[in-house]
Amino acid sequence: MDGLNAEKEVTWAFMRRFLPFDLDGLAVETGALSRRRGVGDGEKLLRTFLLYGAPNAAIARVAKEAKRLNLADMSGPGLFYRLKGSDGFLAGVFKRLLVHTCGKAETWKGLKVVAVDATVLCGPGATGVDQRLHVAYDLGAGVPIHVDLTGVEGGETFRRFLGLGPGVLVLADQGYGRGPGIVPLLLSGASVLVRFNFHSIRLLDSSGAKITPERAESFLDGEKTIEFEAILPGWDKPVRIFGARNPEGEGVWLLTSLSESTLKASEVRELYSRRWQIELYFKRLKSLLDLDGLGTRAGPTARPWIWIKLILATLGVLIGHERFSPWGCPEGQEAAQSPQDMQRVAPSRRGRPRKNRQEGKIQTGTQPMEHARTGRAGDLPSVARTDRDQGATGAP
Repeated sequence: MDGLNAEKEVTWAFMRRFLPFDLDGLAVETGALSRRRGVGDGEKLLRTFLLYGAPNAAIARVAKEAKRLNLADMSGPGLFYRLKGSDGFLAGVFKRLLVHTCGKAETWKGLKVVAVDATVLCGPGATGVDQRLHVAYDLGAGVPIHVDLTGVEGGETFRRFLGLGPGVLVLADQGYGRGPGIVPLLLSGASVLVRFNFHSIRLLDSSGAKITPERAESFLDGEKTIEFEAILPGWDKPVRIFGARNPEGEGVWLLTSLSESTLKASEVRELYSRRWQIELYFKRLKSLLDLDGLGTRAGPTARPWIWIKLILATLGVLIGHERFSPWGCPEGQEAAQSPQDMQRVAPSRRGRPRKNRQEGKIQTGTQPMEHARTGRAGDLPSVARTDRDQGATGAP
């Protein structure tokens, strides 16, 4: 074995520690290895699949490289059919990898802080959503702890994350600010700090009257922050509402289930601004691992390809003992994972212009919201509808 191959074997031996113990059994169980023709076992099958995660990888070239490395003896069409049936196998490998990311993490006042969001993945010539990746991201550990992959039908909802449970504070953008999703999350024991607008949620004042968007808008006073309590139908405790105007003069609203003794009004903006870290996670997946470069819009290899990219990203973090910054960084500075660590698994792409995917601007302002006055929902009332893109902003 020459020096290059020896180095590859050492690297794989290191990565293998984080992977499921019985890869062969998992491959058979999920149907990825119903026949062993051309492939010795589940481990070699996974190694072959991971080659497909390299930038600009083509199935024919991957099949040729796998044969050269004595991993698999398959033609391009043979590898295609293997990938076609590998969705469950690769998803299982990734979800087992997440076990290694669940170590000790920083908390905020005893709560694990988790940001949830989704990002759109599109193939060539797409005019809409092809795939949607839903992630729950532990801000204290700097790693994803739950991932779901859907097609265009998969909307943003807290119902995907009901397993987070007690002791967790969930931060989310206004795509999740709807009562049918918030109530089940609260009933599961989790706490919430979510952006919303009054057009998409039903909130009541202390007398039981609905708080309309126009009524709420009338109570906003310049850039000062107002706070009041409201009733969320289906939840037996009052929720706290915070409102302020952004620099464009539009109303921005946050809802939380946390009490004033836990979350003070002066802390709301700084806490919510930490949600931007999940935006950076998506950006790194797309820039370092080319996750925004789907080779096919909705073909049979699209979802396996996404799972492969996620496996490589997680292995890159685990191998390099890297974590994204737990609690943010100074404005203008991103807590980046070492590109060299990621490139050990997936080298940087060359020869293809980078796609320009609009992500929405991320603001990381850390100025606390100025607390102007407090009241009850009976004193208060809506907000002009805000664009969905503004949901990516780090602070109201």
